Amino acid sequence: MRKLISVLLALVLLLGLLPAASAEDVYTLDIYWVGAGDEPEIRAGVEEAINAYIEPLIGAHVSFHIIPWADWEAGAVNVLKDSMATFEPKMDLIFTADWEFYSDLVSARTLCPLGDLLDRNGQGILSSLPESFWAGVKIDNAIYGIPTNKELSVPMGLLVNKTAAAAIGWDPDADPVTCTADLEPWLQKYKEMFPDKYPYLMDTGSMVGRWADEPWINDWSGLENNAVAMRMAKVDGEFDETVYSIFETPEQEAHIRLMYDWKQKGYIDPDTINYTDEGHSLFGKGDFLVYTQPLKGENIKAVEMYTQHHKAEDPEWEITEIILQPKYIVTAHTAGSMFSIPITSMNPDKAMQFLNLMHTDAKLVNLMLFGVEGVNYTKANDMQVVVNPDAAWYSVHAGAWTVGDVTLQYVLTNEDPEKNQKLIAFAGNDPKAVETVCLGFRLNLRKLQKEVTAVNDVVKQYANPLMVGLVDPDDAEYGIEAMKAKLKEAGIDAIVEEATQQYHSWKQSRK
Repeated sequence: MRKLISVLLALVLLLGLLPAASAEDVYTLDIYWVGAGDEPEIRAGVEEAINAYIEPLIGAHVSFHIIPWADWEAGAVNVLKDSMATFEPKMDLIFTADWEFYSDLVSARTLCPLGDLLDRNGQGILSSLPESFWAGVKIDNAIYGIPTNKELSVPMGLLVNKTAAAAIGWDPDADPVTCTADLEPWLQKYKEMFPDKYPYLMDTGSMVGRWADEPWINDWSGLENNAVAMRMAKVDGEFDETVYSIFETPEQEAHIRLMYDWKQKGYIDPDTINYTDEGHSLFGKGDFLVYTQPLKGENIKAVEMYTQHHKAEDPEWEITEIILQPKYIVTAHTAGSMFSIPITSMNPDKAMQFLNLMHTDAKLVNLMLFGVEGVNYTKANDMQVVVNPDAAWYSVHAGAWTVGDVTLQYVLTNEDPEKNQKLIAFAGNDPKAVETVCLGFRLNLRKLQKEVTAVNDVVKQYANPLMVGLVDPDDAEYGIEAMKAKLKEAGIDAIVEEATQQYHSWKQSRK
C-alpha cells in the first residue's frame, strides 16, 4: 500500500512539472495586420484572451503587430522583404490582398505556397471556401494566400443620401437611376436647393474619379487608375478579351466630358482630387446626394459606411444604395482580403492551424474581431454587439472583412443580424454572379518598369484631373488629346502588347 502511495505521489509530482515544460513549447505567432494604428493596452488584453483560448487547442500564442494603413508598405511589406536574408524579424502571418502587394510578395518569393499546409492543417478552410476563391487567388496554379470568406462580387454603384433625395422629390428606391448620366436632373435639383454644397461625391483612393457604371474590370493591371484593363461584362453573350488603354476609349472620353460639364455646373467639389478624409467627412455629415462606391448588396455597404463615418455631432440622415454594375466575380475581389504565411515563419504548420481556426471557430473569430466580451464589447443578443468606445478593439484593426469567415461573426446593433449570410448569398448563391473570363489572371510588368513609371506619372498628371472635371477636355496642353499623346510617349502601347501576350499565354496554359 505504501509503495502504491509512493508511486502515486511521484506521478502527481511528475504531472505537476508537465505544464511548465509544455509552456516552453508553446509557439508565438507573429501576425502583421493592417489597421488604424496600434493601441498597446487594448491589444494586450485581446492577445491574453486569445492565448488562453488557443493554447490548449493548437499550442500557440499570438502577437499582433498592427501597422497603420499609411505605414503598411514600409512597416510590413518592406520589412518582410528585408528579413529574407536573416529571418529577423520573424513573421508568421501577414495580411495581403490583390490590391495590397500580393503579387509583389509572391514575385519576391517571400510567401510560402500553401497547398501541402492546407492538406495537413486546413481542412476547415478547404471545406468552407467556394471554388471561385481558389480560382482567383492562385498564381501559377499555386495558392499563397487564404481569402476571407466574404462577398465574392463587389459591383460599383451609388450610396444615396435618402434624406436629401426626399428633399428634392426623388425616391431612389422607387425610381432608381440606371446609369451615371441619369443623375443629371437630380443633381440639378439638389444644387438649386443647396447651392453651397456639391451633390456628386467621388471616391479618390487608387481609382480617382471611378464611376458607378464603368465598363472595366476593377484593378485589372495594377497601374495608376487602372489605365490598362479588360471589359467586365459580356456583350451578346460573349466576353470581350481585348486589352484596352482605357483613357483612349470613347467611353472614357464621354465620361470625362460629363464630369467637366458637372464640374462647371457646381455638382463636383473643385477640391475632390485632394480628398483624403475630407470626402468621408462630407459623407458623414450628409453633405452630398450620391457617392460612388463598390457595393455588396442588401444595403450592407451603406450601413457600414454610415457607421464608420457618421459622427455623434453630425445631423442624422438616412441612406440607401443603387447598384449600377452587373454581378461579376473578378480576381481583385476573390483575393481582396487574405492572410499569407511568410517564408520567415519558423512554424508554418502552426500558422496554418491558426488560419484554420479563423475559418471554423466562432469564438476565436469574434475575439479577433471584437475583443473580450465585457471589456471591449457587450452582447445585445445572440448575434448583435455594442462596442465599448473606451476600449474599442474593433476600430484598431482593419475590420470584419479581414477576419476569417464572416458567417461566424457577430454584427453591430445597427446592422442586420443576417448581414453576413446575405453577403455570402449576394454572389455565392446567385447564378447571375458570373466569373469573368480572366478570373485568376494577374499582369506582371516587372520587365517594363520604365514604361510603368512613365504611364503612372502621365495618369496622375493628366488623366486624374480630367476624371474629376478639373480640366477642359479640349484644353490643348492638358486635355484629352494631350493626355493620349503623353501616354503614347510613356509607352502605353508596349504595356498593352505585353498584357495581351501574357493574357493569351495564361489562357492557353489553362486548357
